[in-house]
Amino acid sequence: MMVQGKEKMRVLLRFLKKEYLEKAREHYMSNHLDPFKTLVSCVLSQRTRDEVTEKASRKLFSEYSSPEKLASANPRKVQELIYPVGFYKQKSKKIIMLAKELVEEYSSKVPSDRRSLISLPAVGPKTADVTLGYAFGKPVIPVDVHVEVVSKRLGLVHKKAGYEETRKTLEKLTPEKDRWIVNVGLVLFGKETCKTRNPLCQQCKIKRICDYYNKRGEWKE
Repeated sequence: MMVQGKEKMRVLLRFLKKEYLEKAREHYMSNHLDPFKTLVSCVLSQRTRDEVTEKASRKLFSEYSSPEKLASANPRKVQELIYPVGFYKQKSKKIIMLAKELVEEYSSKVPSDRRSLISLPAVGPKTADVTLGYAFGKPVIPVDVHVEVVSKRLGLVHKKAGYEETRKTLEKLTPEKDRWIVNVGLVLFGKETCKTRNPLCQQCKIKRICDYYNKRGEWKE
């Protein structure tokens, strides 16, 4: 018998809290930066590996630690600092534009509502949600590749769901107080076990509730 969404989420939450609570809390707090740094780092992270983003962010903020400083930055200098993030030339221009808009329209403060965030240059739904969750502590579930892949394999979300449907479905199934660990926990679980390519299904402790595994029996890739 297939396990339904609400029961799957209960099982998933028990698993994430048992396996990842301390690591997830450490990850969440270490990334709980000020809103400006969180927002800009997330823009840099688009199509870029985490380790590259972290290094580039440190270099960038060592020179430009505020919207005012970044707004008046030399684009070539910014390019040098953030290289080799993906599309670094375009991103250098976009984060300067972003900083200028923060200075001019929001008195150098990052807005804490989703609509205003998405209106900013280079800020899409995921970047807005990461900023809301990590910088402002809002009960949102940003959907990165790991969150998307795992939630669809489990059958919490249907395979063709886009970003907004995935986010809204997961948030509807998750109590507000637990939404942070769904995001962080699924990222950690996705990196360790439910990998985007070649998932380690036989090692998975929640395969009994997984559509991807159970519809195929002993799945091999």
